[in-house]
Parts: sequence; C-alpha cells; structure tokens
Amino acid sequence: MKAIECAGLVHIYKTADLEVFALQGLDMTVEDGEVVAIVGASGSGKTTLMNVLAGVQVPSAGQARVAGWDLGSLSDGTRDRYRRDVIGYVWQSATLNLTAELTAVENLQLPLLVAGKSWAERKTRAEELLEAFEISNLRNHLPAQMSGGEQQRLALGVAVANRPRVLLADEPTAELDRVSARQVLEDIRALREREGTTVVMVTHDHEVEQHVDRVLRIRDGRTSTESRADTGELVILDPAGRLQLPKSVLKASQLGSRVRVRAEKGRVVIEPPEGE
Repeated sequence: MKAIECAGLVHIYKTADLEVFALQGLDMTVEDGEVVAIVGASGSGKTTLMNVLAGVQVPSAGQARVAGWDLGSLSDGTRDRYRRDVIGYVWQSATLNLTAELTAVENLQLPLLVAGKSWAERKTRAEELLEAFEISNLRNHLPAQMSGGEQQRLALGVAVANRPRVLLADEPTAELDRVSARQVLEDIRALREREGTTVVMVTHDHEVEQHVDRVLRIRDGRTSTESRADTGELVILDPAGRLQLPKSVLKASQLGSRVRVRAEKGRVVIEPPEGE
C-alpha cells in the first residue's frame, strides 16, 4: 500500500459568480517512509493539496487516498478519526501546534489524552519524545520560554505523538534561523528512520531540498516535474499523456501554442509545425 495516492485530483473553490480551479487533475504517489518536498509558486495549488491531504477540504473530483483512507468519502466521524490517528500536521508557526498555558511535557501528552490513552501510556510516550527531540531540559517550560527552534521541535513532537502514518509540514523552517532550521530537518529525517513516518513538506527553502528523497514541483494545479539525487529533474507524464514542459525549455525552444509530436528511435520529438 502506498502512503499517498492522488489520481486526477481536482478541487474547485466556488463563490457566487466565480469558480477557481486550484487543483486541475493532479497526480502524485508517495511511498511509505518517503520524505518529499513540494514546491511551487504562489497560487500553484500547494496549500489546497495539503488541505485535502489533511482532511480539511473534500476534493471536488478525482481520488485521494492516504494510508488506504479514501478522502473523498469520509463521514464527519471518520474524518475526525483520520485527522487524529493517521495524519500529523506541523504549521509554519509552531505556536499553532502548541497550547500556551501548558508545559512541554503537558503539550506532548495532550493529543494522547484526546486519543484516549492511559496515564501510563501518555507519560511513557511524552518521555520518549522529549528525549528523541533533545528537549528533555525543557520539560517544564512553557512555549513562551523557548526559542523558535525549540518551539518547532516541540511542535514536531506534538504532531507525531499519536504515531501518525503521514506527517504534513507547512513551511516548517520558514521562521527559523539557519542553525535551527537544519536541526529541525535533521529531526524530521531521524523521525523517518526511527518510526517509519512518511513526510510531505511544502517549502520555499532550497536547503530543505537537500534533506528529502524527492522534490515535486506543482504548476497550475498539476505536478509538473520531480527531482531526486540519482535521476536529476524529470518531467511528469500523467496517465492522460499530458506533460508540462519547464518554462526554461519553452522559452529556449520558442514553441508556440501548437506543436508536432512524433516518436523517433525510442524518444519523443516535440517541434513546431512546418512553416512556423
């Protein structure tokens, strides 16, 4: 079973007289235990994709499955259980994951309390997380008494307290200095190694791309390219045979709105029609 499978995913925002297609047939697969970064310009569909995967928004069409859960057919009750048990979410601002009036150890126990875990289970898991994220010395500190990096590491602990199958992270390093950001990224990779958690991050930070297995770029509501260390950048060919050529290629080739496509000795050639 794949951790995440999206096929022909469409999401439309509707107002009284306007429809905006935020996702336009997006296809994406994420393997179990993979760490993936999603990048794209503002308005490309990144936030909408994360909201769908988090169970916050229901897709308008297409399929989205996370850990075997069909996100298009969840009832209100199962949606709450999905968000509690299957998905962990880390916000750009760590304070959104934390309760200001609770200490670090109490914050870590809160999602376990909501999940109905016993006092012994809550205590054991909280101690594990304090040690794993190297914040045991902050166990009795309130969030306001911590640095930004310490808050974000605590937020990571809160997000994974219930051992979710998938962790979604929205710009987790955007508000951190370089040293703190690097530590958070190392914590995320260590989490994958320690608990097998699949991680999907939205980011504009190029350093993040060096800490992930794969980078997916979204353009106009579809995945356009992916890159990894062993293959370099690849253009995505979706099941319908569509692809998005990188803008640099389009500019260099000076292709117009119509092209001729032909197969030639194991390769595909895209060229302008004769006379153009």
